[in-house]
Formats: sequence, C-alpha cells, structure tokens
Amino acid sequence: MKEKLRAYVEKFNNEDVEYYRQDIDNEHSLEWMAENIPLFECPQKTLEEIYYFRWWVYRKHIKSTDDGYIITEFLPPVSWAGKHNSIIAAAGHHVSEGKWLKNGHKYLKDYIKFWLEEKSKTYLYSSWLCCSIYELSKQLNDFSFAIENLPLIINYYETMAKEHETNCGLFWSIDGNDAMECSISGTKGQWHAQKGIRPTLNSYMAANAFAISKIAEKAGKHQIAKEYAEKYEVIKSKITEFLWDGEFYKAIHGEDIDNLPSVNEIAPDRDAKELIGYIPWSFCLAPNGFEKAFSELKNPECFKGKYGLFTADKRHPRFMYQNGHECLWNGYVWPFATTQTLDAVNRLLECYEQDFITKDDFYEMLITYAGSHYRTLPDGKKLCWIDEVRHPLKDEWSSRAILKVGGWTKEKGGIERGKDYNHSAFCNIVLGGLLGIKIEDGKIAVNPKIPDSWDYFAVENLWIAGKSYNIYYDKYGTRYGKGKGIRVIH
Repeated sequence: MKEKLRAYVEKFNNEDVEYYRQDIDNEHSLEWMAENIPLFECPQKTLEEIYYFRWWVYRKHIKSTDDGYIITEFLPPVSWAGKHNSIIAAAGHHVSEGKWLKNGHKYLKDYIKFWLEEKSKTYLYSSWLCCSIYELSKQLNDFSFAIENLPLIINYYETMAKEHETNCGLFWSIDGNDAMECSISGTKGQWHAQKGIRPTLNSYMAANAFAISKIAEKAGKHQIAKEYAEKYEVIKSKITEFLWDGEFYKAIHGEDIDNLPSVNEIAPDRDAKELIGYIPWSFCLAPNGFEKAFSELKNPECFKGKYGLFTADKRHPRFMYQNGHECLWNGYVWPFATTQTLDAVNRLLECYEQDFITKDDFYEMLITYAGSHYRTLPDGKKLCWIDEVRHPLKDEWSSRAILKVGGWTKEKGGIERGKDYNHSAFCNIVLGGLLGIKIEDGKIAVNPKIPDSWDYFAVENLWIAGKSYNIYYDKYGTRYGKGKGIRVIH
C-alpha cells in the first residue's frame, strides 16, 4: 500500500498552497507518513482518500517548541490562542487521532504535559483531557505516564470543578467556552452568551472523573479511585436528572446559574435540540431506554443534511439566525460536532441494545462526513479540504467565504485562516469505529461495522504497544491470499 500512499501524497502536495509550515513540510510529508501512519485500503474511494488526507493535514500541526511538542489547531497565529499558538478546545480530538501514530506517544506526552503544567490557557475551553490520557494509556498498554502525572491530572479536574460547579452538583459553561459560540440555546440575541448547564462540560467532567478513578486504580491509590468513581456516578446520574427532557438531552441557560429553570421550562427561543445532546452517549453516560433520540440523526427536517449533520434542529425558528460572526453553531455544520456525534453513534452500536440506528446508518453518516472534505472551485474541480465550518444548505465553507470577503484581515488570522483546520477527528472514527479495532491490555481485537457490500479492507503498519500489526479482511480469500474473513498478523 505504500504506492497508494505515495499517489495520494503527491496529489495533495501538487494541489496545495503551503502558506504556513511547521515541523514537517510537504516535501517531507511522504517520508513521515510512511513511517508513522497505519496504511489503509477499502472499496470506498472517497473514504480512503480522506483517510489519507486527514493524516496529511494532521502532520502539518505537529510543532516542536521550547516546551516540547504540541499539536496546533490553526496553522497561522490567532489572537485568542495561548503560548505557541495553542488552543485546548480540540485536544481530545488531537489525542484520539495521534494515538494511532507509530511515534504518537512522543508528541502526545509532551502535548498533554504542556496542558497539565498550565503553560498556556489550560482552562479557557472545556476539555475531556483526563479521559484522553486514559485512552492513550490503554492504546500504549502503558500507564506509567498517567500514573506519574496523576497529581497534575487531579489538579486539572479540581481546578475546573472549583471554577464551574453549581449548587445542583453539575458544572456551568458558556457556549463559546465549549468552542460552540452563537448556539441557539446559549446565545441570547446576537452575541450575548449566558452561563448554562450543558451536556458538554458535564459529560467531559464525568468522563474525566471516570478516567482518574481508573488511573488511580492502576497506581494502587484505592481511596482516590473510590472517590472519583463516586464523583463519576453522581455526575452521570445528575446529567440525566437535570438535562433529559423526556426526548433529548438539552442545555439550560440563564442569568442566575444556581437557580435555572427546569429543562422542561426552557424559553421556546432557547429550547432546541442540538448535536451536543448526543455527547452523553460518547462516554456511555446515558441510561438504557433513551435511544430513540438517535432517530433525529436520520431526519432531514432535524439533523440530517446533504453536506453533513446540522448542529441544531432545522425546525427551530432560530435555525441559522442572523449573526455577522464567521463561526456559528446555530445549525451550521461543524466537523468538531460531527466527530463527537459519530463517536456517540459508535458507542451506541457497541454498548446499547436498540434498533433505531444500524451499522449501515453509521456508515452512511461517515461517508457523508468524508464527502464534506472538499472545496469546489469555480471551474467545478474539487480539492480535498478541511476548514472551520460548512454552510448547512449549500456547498460552501461558510467561515472561509466570510473571511475572504472581509479581506483576510490580520486580526482575524490572515489569509486562509481555516485551511487545514485541526479541530476534529476522522481517522480514529475509521480505525476504532468503522473497522472496530480495539486494544485492551496490549491485545488487539477487530469487530468491524463495515457494510455487507465490502469484499475487503486492509490496515498495515499499525503499531500497538511497540508491536507492528497488519489486518486483512477478505470476504472470498482471493485478494490477499491469506484466507477468508479477518486475519490479524503480527
């Protein structure tokens, strides 16, 4: 598959304008990818192409600094970033992708330590950072880094809790600090955001508490493990108690954060189904029996769009309400939210008994997501592309269109600010979701959710806990010559 990789990289390089360079430029991208990424082939060529494109983009964001490696979100400097142009909002996505790289641990341990040591704006945005550390440790089958940094991990959790806890035991956030500015539920009027109890930060805090309990167990800190397991159970229960309205998980916002209305008393102009309502499933927090909510993902009048999943219910009167800002979460299509939702669907299929979503539904959503990774030029040619936010009703990266009309101003980040935007995940959904590759205690299992029409797929150069694996699926045993079905070769 190395020739396949070469062909894709040559295409991406030839079509690229390399405005901003960090550690690994286009000239060295093939060498780096051949060494680091799991190689992949399948019958669905859009999925295959975007898989390689997303790795090609990811390596652009690896940046060495005097604080070690970090992973950036934007390539050009932006004024709201912290030290080294760092932003923690998508760190969970960065780790979920990077953990599949052969040398990912080298980058990610520095990056995680950077945040834990508070070398930048660690608490500006909500994050599932502790959960990411736990997932990375499982992938590496090595908890030594997590155990060594357990005091800092606990400090991260407790600092967030101290700042954000309310009298009901849940945590407040503002939509913009969840990286979701101008949402229907969170923004009153044109820009003013109110504090809210949202499925976002609360799910992250539950997942972070669970992760700390598991890391503490590995460290032999049984009292700490018990304490954080209890915190996890309390938050998990309260998310449903306060945010489930009988049909959907919703956000409650108001001026008095300690005396908010019931989820069933939200004002109509703020009462919206939003993709953030699926986040509790991303971390298996929702109890059994709520799965009907996923039907709305297949409803074109709610979340299902030609260019991706709407971030808010299309039926709501404030869907795409007027606002001059270039980044809107009031229905526009965001890869960040699409990633979280596909993670939720994957967990639904793995952890819940239900008949509302099938593996074919998951596949269709993933292919739509893959198909959104293009920019159509005036002559009709399509370039592989990832940017900030897509228009929900037409083929346009809307933030790009607004910034271009505005003249690519320096205060907004300069020319092509959002090009190669690293604010989401894709390869993790393919490898861990669609192909069902799981690692536990250093052992690999493969339970794919591929469509029945696929006759084959292969993954080579997959490095897990210092060992290389190749995985082959051959329906008829004629493509790879290794027999029928799935073969894992070490």
